[in-house]
Amino acid sequence: MSKKPNAVERNRLSHINHLMGEVHSATNQVYEHFVDKEYSQAKRATLFLIKRLKEVIESLEDEI
Repeated sequence: MSKKPNAVERNRLSHINHLMGEVHSATNQVYEHFVDKEYSQAKRATLFLIKRLKEVIESLEDEI
């Protein structure tokens, strides 16, 4: 049986899940806008995705 995560670990996992959820959602938005030829919206969604991916990099660097 595995140990339950402590409060710090739960907070870390919550942050990861939230961030990955935003990345997933933004990726879907880019796809939908691109397919629908909504290029300015696709660009905004892409910029948001890039911002979130930079946060992923920062989080990874914090872990190293």
